[in-house]
Amino acid sequence: MHSTPPQFAELILPLAVEGCFTYAIPEEMQSQITIGQRVEVEFGKRKHYAAIVKNLTTKTHWEQPKPILSILDEEALLSTQQLQFWDWMSSYYLCSLGEIYLAALPTALRPDSETLIHSLLPEDVFPEEASEDEYLILEALALRKELRLMEVQHILQKKAVLKTLYVMLEKRWITLHEKLIDSGNVPKVSWIRLHSKWRASLDTLHMAIDSIQRSERQSRSFISYLQGHKGYGWTRRKDLQKISATPGDVTQSLIQKEIYEELLLDKFEYPSTESTLGQVSLSKEQEAVYHEICSHTQDSKPILLHGVTGSGKTIIYLKYIQEILESGKHVLFLLPEIALTAQLVQRLRAFLGDRLLEYHSDLSPKSKLAVWHMAKKSGHVFIGARSSIFLPFQNLGLIIVDEEHDASYKQNDPAPRYQARDAAVVLSKLHKCPILLGSATPCLESYHNAQEKKYHYVRLTNRFGDSTLPQIETVSLKDVPILGKKKGLFTDHLIQMIQDQFEKGKQVIIFRNRRGYSPLLQCGNCQWEAICSQCDIRLTIHKQDQKMKCHICGQSKPIPKKCPNCGQFTLRQMGFGTEQIEEALKELFPDRRMLRLDLDIARSRNMQQRIIEDFQEKEAELLVGTQMVTKGLDFEHVGLVGILQADQILFYPDFRAQERAFQLLTQVSGRAGRRADQGQVVIQGFQIHHPVIQFVLEHRTEEFYQNELRERKKFNYPPFVRLIRFQVLHRNISVAEEAANYLAGLLKATLGKRILGPAEPHLGRIKGMYVRELLIKIEKDSNQLFAIKSMILQNIQITQSQPKFKSVRLSIDVDP
Repeated sequence: MHSTPPQFAELILPLAVEGCFTYAIPEEMQSQITIGQRVEVEFGKRKHYAAIVKNLTTKTHWEQPKPILSILDEEALLSTQQLQFWDWMSSYYLCSLGEIYLAALPTALRPDSETLIHSLLPEDVFPEEASEDEYLILEALALRKELRLMEVQHILQKKAVLKTLYVMLEKRWITLHEKLIDSGNVPKVSWIRLHSKWRASLDTLHMAIDSIQRSERQSRSFISYLQGHKGYGWTRRKDLQKISATPGDVTQSLIQKEIYEELLLDKFEYPSTESTLGQVSLSKEQEAVYHEICSHTQDSKPILLHGVTGSGKTIIYLKYIQEILESGKHVLFLLPEIALTAQLVQRLRAFLGDRLLEYHSDLSPKSKLAVWHMAKKSGHVFIGARSSIFLPFQNLGLIIVDEEHDASYKQNDPAPRYQARDAAVVLSKLHKCPILLGSATPCLESYHNAQEKKYHYVRLTNRFGDSTLPQIETVSLKDVPILGKKKGLFTDHLIQMIQDQFEKGKQVIIFRNRRGYSPLLQCGNCQWEAICSQCDIRLTIHKQDQKMKCHICGQSKPIPKKCPNCGQFTLRQMGFGTEQIEEALKELFPDRRMLRLDLDIARSRNMQQRIIEDFQEKEAELLVGTQMVTKGLDFEHVGLVGILQADQILFYPDFRAQERAFQLLTQVSGRAGRRADQGQVVIQGFQIHHPVIQFVLEHRTEEFYQNELRERKKFNYPPFVRLIRFQVLHRNISVAEEAANYLAGLLKATLGKRILGPAEPHLGRIKGMYVRELLIKIEKDSNQLFAIKSMILQNIQITQSQPKFKSVRLSIDVDP
């Protein structure tokens, strides 16, 4: 008995809309279509999209579903495991599958719909009433048969061409068609080596040389190859042409003469060779920890590796990675920031060679596509930022999440607002592979899970080699101005310690978690403050650009010379950021070279990499930076870390403020003394006796976690409950408040006291939109979690269906 072929397909479209869309499968495609493939469909009036087949069925409740236009892939692009992962992410983070599609697939796999213009007029017919622009378009169509929108813009030498085209459309002179432009081809790399017929003996090799000796360029290419490849191995064609200074036609001639043989492979794929991995040697403690980790891989529990800064967690990762690679499986190595990858990739590549592949937003679309396809093969390490969890792994053997505490693993905007660390734990369960979470300052949730035996807990208590944890001391800013022991931003004590480190040939890091020159411009006469016109936030002074900038929406204004409110010349700049610190240090130490690492000066990955490498190579003695300098960087010669106004980060209005402060202070302190000499840390602040600073000062990590857990339990915050935050946004404050109250009423009717708010958040206006916030606390042990989330979505849909709330924007953040 033959099964009925599927007649309908449920498709995921790359749009931020709920649910899947049903399309009819034409009869000729029914035997070719499979789940996970991309197909071309029309959505709306004319727009074409590449949709993903989510499900196949023989029934639908739609009366006349549109047909699928074409199948874009011969094989499934997404595996069943990936689609299961998308389903979990959609239901857990309360986002649509379309939003996940947009986040997960490289742009090269999301072809654009392009408008093509065709003529409806007979050949050589040009209406007399045609305007000059219309005549030029019709003339071009007579020659080209079809035109793209960009070509019309080029012909008319103007960008606004749609009005002209729509007039011609109404006159029935032209027709518009949509076509999907697919650029999803993996770039190829040409590899060459000496042809097999010349490799038998020296005599045959001499015959090859004799056959090309008349051509100086061919001989040069051949000699260059032999000098660099004694074993006649494969080399990239481009590399050989560069070394031998010969053009491509010379190489092509040698391939045609069968002097070389050529192999075309996908980018990042390498010819099969017996590649050996570098040897990894562990200390006694690392060896014991490694064996403990291996003993925990038999069950599905995540493993939390809690190792002090500089304890050599990376070496343990390497040992584990090599074991997985030898079994022919993939490894996913997650990092919180792209800036981190440059230094770590350099270290890992020394051991892993060409098996290490990067995946992050700075790669070109073609390179991302090539890495995507390599994930379907086996035996590679994929290192990258949070988006790496969406790669189509076929044979995943291990996931490592380094610096697992880092806030950068959380995607804030746009949706899906996922936490990559938590999503990676789910991914490991789907692939039935171990996951290793590593940090010197684990997030409180992970630490609590380890205490509750949900995670295995492994501890590294000593630094690697001869290095010890830094000596930390505090300097109170309450007394020094009175005693005259302060020059500008720095106490005399810190200045002297910086000078001492320079005399020892050491480097110094100065940390301040605020970029710009000054965070506040205020009038001393009328108390006017420079505030962003679009956001409820003060504008930050950037002296180098002579601008005041909003760090939320990016708005910038010139710095006024007098107060815009009272007209007096009584403006004063208050507070300081990294730009002002750099200026002050140049005055104190004019002969010392220094660098700055923050978002203002290092916006691109290349610039971040250059600054980190320059400091690593001792091109500078001082590095001033924001939290970018705290993220796992390993500098050999840093003897001192100075932390300015450390207590300021303790008082941010967020329940995680103390945890974040502890992590930042511990991590930045850990940059000092990572080799034989003990490092020193100086913390300047007004509240130096604050418990968090004392915990950092005395390296009492365990006590801090226990204290913070007691506080969280007392006030009913994670990890003891789950949080969901709603933001209701609108340009009219009364509409935002009314919509927030309406939604809160619906939610409270079903969820009761779990709902807090609505209330005005710390930032009451963002990018011109007024914000009102609701918070939901759901019991951690609730078996109704997904039922509650389903109820939440229903209430949101009811709210958005109200005519007066149509223009209201709702943002949902699970585990904020």
